[in-house]
Formats: sequence, structure tokens, C-alpha cells
Amino acid sequence: MNNPITESFSGKNQLLPFRPMLAARPSLLKTGRKVRKPSFITEYPGQKPYTLVFEDDVLPPDVSGIQGVRVSSVEDVLHYQILLGDFCELYLSADYSQAHPEISGKLHLTVVRRKGTVSHPDKETTRRLLTRLPLNFKSLMQSPLAVLDGDRLPQPINREFVHKKSIRNALISEPLIEGKFLSFNMFDAIDEFRFDHESDHFQGMLILEAMRQASIAAAHILGQLPLDGGMTLLSYDTKFYNYIENTSPVILRTYSNFSCTGDDEERESYALCQLYQWGKLCTEATLNAYIFMSKEGYATHRIRSGRITERIKRQFDTKIDLLKKHSVNS
Repeated sequence: MNNPITESFSGKNQLLPFRPMLAARPSLLKTGRKVRKPSFITEYPGQKPYTLVFEDDVLPPDVSGIQGVRVSSVEDVLHYQILLGDFCELYLSADYSQAHPEISGKLHLTVVRRKGTVSHPDKETTRRLLTRLPLNFKSLMQSPLAVLDGDRLPQPINREFVHKKSIRNALISEPLIEGKFLSFNMFDAIDEFRFDHESDHFQGMLILEAMRQASIAAAHILGQLPLDGGMTLLSYDTKFYNYIENTSPVILRTYSNFSCTGDDEERESYALCQLYQWGKLCTEATLNAYIFMSKEGYATHRIRSGRITERIKRQFDTKIDLLKKHSVNS
């Protein structure tokens, strides 16, 4: 069945399904017969946007333009393969492969066993892997996103993907999709935010709102959340490293672990957001949220939380009245 949410983002950078080669039976490993390598292992790096390389392996000296990502374990390789899909490859030099014959076999068998039951890495693992992952400028330069000074900014994202009534309040652009990640341009102003002075850098409130919108969009576009679904933030952990100038393009990269399972259950979810300017990480955040599959579910939550708020207010008013009476009597 066609998906109306992702059809509008079916460009050349859309995630392709990973189809591993059939594995040799585990028993063959004991007979000395050679195990075929998984299809994402390469002896010629640079064919994919990201090339994974073990920390003690060495890239060929005669190649250039490779965007290498160092990995320390087979588990890291498998997690990157889940997150990036067809946008990554693993390079194993002949010497390293000969010294570590178990790696190809372990990767091959693990991928086959995981087929159909893929589980995403947990939040802390994903955050660690994401900090090692540079922006994919090969794809960014070929996309509609603005990367260099003077590049034209793309159109704003569909307002429904960020839960806005007006497109003039969308702070992020149409996205570039790579594996389980979305990349956006961020705009420097929206109608609903007003500041009392001009600034030469992006205001903090705009940055927070842009990352909130990106997390909502990721749940819809990649997680298949219905357009009438809702989200409420539970916590927001943000780190600021550098000012973001409003005279140059900003890239906002987002990952969300949300995936719609086809039921109406509410569930917790999280998103990881990173803002880059000139390839430099300026801000990152973890957003934890509660997802609602429909407007009715979100409305029920608002009614329930409203009742809790009223009860808290009544308890507060009662406490203040008691303090006032005690003050008068004394």
C-alpha cells in the first residue's frame, strides 16, 4: 500500500531496502570453507556516502574524498547499518580481513539472523554513534538544501508535518532523507515569534522551536505517525556549543526512534537533533515525548492533564488560605 506521508519525499536520496546475501550455514564455518561477505562489505571504499572503518584498519592511500567513520566493534557496524541503510559500507583491507577472518562470518550470520526482526540501538548508543557521524556533504551538495553562503533556501515543510495552522510558522524546510535521518534547513524567523531587538545570530527560542518541529516531522515522515496524531514533550535536554550566525545556512539533522505499529496505543518516544553551520556542531538536543496516534487520544490526554492541573491549583489555593488565616490569627 502506498504511503501518502513518504510519497512526497521519494527522491534519489530515499532509503533503499537492505537485502543481505544469503548466508552460508553456520556449520560450514567449521569446515574451513570461505564464508561470503555481506553485501555492504567492500574492498573499494568510497562507493557509498559513509565508509565504516575499524579503528586499527587502514584506508588505501590512493583514494580521496572518502567520508570515513571509525568503529570499534561489530555491534557498532551493525547499528550504523540499521541507522544508515544503503548509505553506508564497511571497508575491510585485505591484511585486516586476513588477520580477522571471524569478522566477515560474524557480520554475515548476525545480519541474516536479524532479518525481519531489526531492533534499533538504544538512546545512549544512538547518541554516541551520532556524535561520530559527520554531515553527508556529498548528498547535501546534490540536494535542494542550502549548504553554502548564497545558496537559495528550499521551501518550508508542509505545515501539517509540524502541526502549524500557517506555513509562515514553519521553521524548517522540506527534508533530505538518508536512512533513519532527516536533514533540514532552518529559517531565521516565523510570524508567531517576536523579539524586541535585532540579532546577528539565531535566537535560542527559535532553535528550540526548530528542533521541536523537526522531531514532530520525523515521527510523521519516517515513523509513519498519522497526520492527525499528536505529541506532547516530556523533557528537553539541550547543549549549546557555538553561536549560529543568521547570515549562513544551517543544517538540522534529526533522528527519531518512533515507529508506528498500526495500533492506537500511546507510547513514549525520543528524538535526537543536531544543528550544524559550516560543518561545525553548534547545538544538540534530546527530546523525550509522548506520542498519540489520533486527535482523540491527544484530546483525552489534555482533558486528563487539565484535571490534574486543576487539582494541583486547588491544593495550592487551600494551602495559601491556611497560611493567610494563620497570619491573621497570629
